[in-house]
Amino acid sequence: MLKLSLVCSVFVTLGVQGSMAQKNKSSDEDTLGAYTKIEVKPSVTDNRITAYDLPHVVFYDPKIKNNKVLLWLFGTSGTTDGMPFKFLKTAVNQGYRVVVLSYITEPAVAGVCIGKTLASDKGCPVEYRRKRAYGDNNFSLIPDQPQDAIISRFVKLLAYLAKSDATGQWAQYLDAQGAKPNWSRIAVAGQSQGGGMAEFIGQNENIFRVISFSGGWDYSDAKTKKIAGWYYNSNVTPMANWYATYNVKERATKSISEICVALKIPADHVFALDKPLLSTNSSSDNPYHGDGVHNPAYKQVWLTMLGSGL
Repeated sequence: MLKLSLVCSVFVTLGVQGSMAQKNKSSDEDTLGAYTKIEVKPSVTDNRITAYDLPHVVFYDPKIKNNKVLLWLFGTSGTTDGMPFKFLKTAVNQGYRVVVLSYITEPAVAGVCIGKTLASDKGCPVEYRRKRAYGDNNFSLIPDQPQDAIISRFVKLLAYLAKSDATGQWAQYLDAQGAKPNWSRIAVAGQSQGGGMAEFIGQNENIFRVISFSGGWDYSDAKTKKIAGWYYNSNVTPMANWYATYNVKERATKSISEICVALKIPADHVFALDKPLLSTNSSSDNPYHGDGVHNPAYKQVWLTMLGSGL
C-alpha cells in the first residue's frame, strides 16, 4: 500500500466508499469511490516542475491486472479540479486504468497561432502541438519548458507510481529503459485542446486508441478556416484505432468534420452528436462543445470508442 507523505504533498485514497466521501465531493465523483484513487502533484515526480502543479489523478481497480491505461487530457483552461467523472467511470468499468494528467492547458493554439504570426508561419500549429506534447522543439511562443510537456509529465508519473505503488505494477506501462510510455498499452483521450493532443500523439506514436472529443481545430489560414497542414500527415496509429466526436451545433462543426476526414478517421468511427444539452444553464457561449464528454446520453458512443481496456 502507498505511504502517505505530507512532505511530498501526495494524497492517496484506497477503496473510498461513497459514504466516506469528502464533504465537497460531488455525486459524480462518488461513483468512482469504490476504486483505488491516487493523487500526485507533478512537482513530486519532477522537482523542476513549477507550473500547473495541481495533482495528477489516477483511478484503477486493483483486482484487474495487465489492463490498458486511458490517459485523459483536458481542453484549454482545464484542470484536475473538473473531471468528466461519468465518462471516466465508464472507462474504469470497461477495464481501463484512468490517468487524468495535470498539464499546462493555456494558452490555446487559437490564441497563439493567429494573425500575423500564422500568416508568416503556417507551421505554427504543429510546432505548438510538438512543444506542448513532446517539449523537444524550439518554439518560443508558449512558456512550456521540456519538463512540462505532456509526455514528460506522463513518463515521470508512471515512473513514480512504479516505485511507490507496488500493487499497480506500473512499470509495465513504460518501455524497457523506462524512458518512454509503452504506447501499445495506452489509449489517449481528450476534449478540445486535449482531443487535438490525442490526435497529434496518435499521429506520431502507435497507441492503443485515439479518442477525440471535439478535438481542437488548428488552421493554416484563420480567415478562410483552412485547416492546418499537419492533419494531412501520415498516422502511425492504425486508423482502425481512431475515434472522434463533435456536436452538430457547436461553433467549429465544419472544421472538426474536415479534420476527421483529413486524418482519415473511418466514417463509422466519427460521431456527430445531436442530443439535447445535459445542462441548459451553462454560461458558455459554445455550450455544445463540451457536452459530448459529460452527457451520459452518449454512453453508448463512449462504450464504442473505448472498447475493452482488458
